[in-house]
Amino acid sequence: MVVSSARLMKKASREGYAIPAFNIDNLESAIAVSEVIHEMRLPVIVQMIPRTLNYGGIAMYPAMMRELMADCPVDYALHLDHGNSLALAQKCIASGFSSVMFDGSAMSFEDNVRLTKEVTDYALPMDVSVEGELGTIGGKEEGDTDLEATYTKVSEATEFIRRTNVSTLAIGVGTAHGVYKGEPKINVQRIKEIHEAIPTPLVLHGASGLSDEVVRACIEAGISKINFATELRQAYTNGIKAEFAKDPEVFDPKIYMRGAIDEIKKVLRAKINICYGINE
Repeated sequence: MVVSSARLMKKASREGYAIPAFNIDNLESAIAVSEVIHEMRLPVIVQMIPRTLNYGGIAMYPAMMRELMADCPVDYALHLDHGNSLALAQKCIASGFSSVMFDGSAMSFEDNVRLTKEVTDYALPMDVSVEGELGTIGGKEEGDTDLEATYTKVSEATEFIRRTNVSTLAIGVGTAHGVYKGEPKINVQRIKEIHEAIPTPLVLHGASGLSDEVVRACIEAGISKINFATELRQAYTNGIKAEFAKDPEVFDPKIYMRGAIDEIKKVLRAKINICYGINE
């Protein structure tokens, strides 16, 4: 059943784990996520960035997940990741998304508040949760800009929540999108401070490449949703390469794409285990 991200995250926050959020790009990554949900019977958030929606069409991804999950009773959320306009949020909601993000973190604080509130005013009455962002996640989100990470201030997080009424909040604590250059320095103490200051569930972006120990520390500090994208795309590509290495003459996508799906699933299982605190 499709539910809002906030619903899943509130339960996670109460019980001390985090909901893993997985970016999908195409049918194969959607199949991988669906199969793992069926197998592990644990809720996850399935999300897409605007560039992905431009690639496949906004309505395509919810339709794929509805078909793939039709026989599965496990709750999951369909989330717009790094949305950049009210118009896009409206289109996603109309297509069946249960959660949307408006990312105004590169704007001034006042513009971020104003535009985020436009999205919450529209989405919340429709039982669609809204994720906002304060502080800047480093690296590349869409591949267009290379952003420097900036920490979220506790005082601004408190004011932002009060004025926008966002359901969940992505915070800047030293993480980055894409592949890390060197060892990331994550400000776990800042997570604790923000978690203690506001009741809103917190989101960690740019988790691909973080050690298991760091991810667990972030969850213990108060993170309730953790985003994974880069490692899934790397697994997808490596799976295809491995299939061609085994048989350079293979030409049927149904054969070599299965290798990509299986490699993605390995990463998905590992991240679910970390987020839910499962020891294998």
